[in-house]
Amino acid sequence: MNQRINIDDIAQAAGVSKATVSQVLRNAGRISPETREQVMKVAQSLGYVYNRAAANLRAGQSTTVGIGVSSLSNPFFAELVSGAAETLEDAGFFPMIVNVEDNLVRQQRFGTSLRENMCAGAVLCVAPDTTPKMLAEWKAAVSHCVMVLRPPKAALFDFVGVDNVEGSMAAAQHLIELGHRTIAYIGGTSTSTSREARINGWRQVLSEEGIEVGDDLIEPCGATIAEGSEAVRRVLKRRPDVTGIVCHQDIVAFGVTIGLRKLLLEPGREVSIVGFDDISMSAEWDPAMTTISVTPRALGNESARLLLRRINQPDASLQSIFIRPKLIIRASTAAVQNR
Repeated sequence: MNQRINIDDIAQAAGVSKATVSQVLRNAGRISPETREQVMKVAQSLGYVYNRAAANLRAGQSTTVGIGVSSLSNPFFAELVSGAAETLEDAGFFPMIVNVEDNLVRQQRFGTSLRENMCAGAVLCVAPDTTPKMLAEWKAAVSHCVMVLRPPKAALFDFVGVDNVEGSMAAAQHLIELGHRTIAYIGGTSTSTSREARINGWRQVLSEEGIEVGDDLIEPCGATIAEGSEAVRRVLKRRPDVTGIVCHQDIVAFGVTIGLRKLLLEPGREVSIVGFDDISMSAEWDPAMTTISVTPRALGNESARLLLRRINQPDASLQSIFIRPKLIIRASTAAVQNR
């Protein structure tokens, strides 16, 4: 086995001091571009690998940050993570991404790992069942943390979220303006913290217009295409008169279009559908999905910016930012038609 290369070897080969090599590898100090380039070329030719963990231990600080989300298989969270990682990497930080899966044990392990690795902070979509006591323990483990999407049950963290009520109100109002009067709500589960707010917005608009808002028009389901497809089948079995559907997420709306076609109904013509999120696939879906845009990538960018602020200003007051939703009209909605 080859001997491990260290800074002594690099300094000797490059003809510079160990202090110069150390500053180059840490991207610190006033080193000329020529010397910096020379040292890096020598280090690369010798096969040197920088030990980031050891450097963090010596300096008492880290450039690693954690990002924990519910499900990376959900395109919404994948885009959110991409936005957060982009902003963090531009600032010189390295993101450690974890699929927490709304599991309290995994979430606790994530916090422990962040502490053990001396991570600088974290962006977390907190599990729905997290208690205030658990949040206090998380705060003790990860002092620099931004919560995203789900507001924590204790005022201990910065937060970036979405105005869910405003978004679902816009979705319902759009369908009403197209002449729809029997409008269902599909998606979300009992553990979803955003579902109640979105249903309240949907219900408020329909009630103000004197339109029925019975519970038989509400159907929960998980955030998958398959569950969206099954959910619309259940709704239309109960209420075949439904002509418009507000979906909890775009991914559910995609499933609804598939379920409608299985029932020989044409989405966007015989039944109008509004999604929520505006993930990148929405514009390419068939039909292109009318949706409430909250730009998940921008959510990630904003969460990362807030975390960088917290790292640089640890004593700053807590800040909450809410992304304003915007209706994006595409081909999945149209004027009501008699069936």
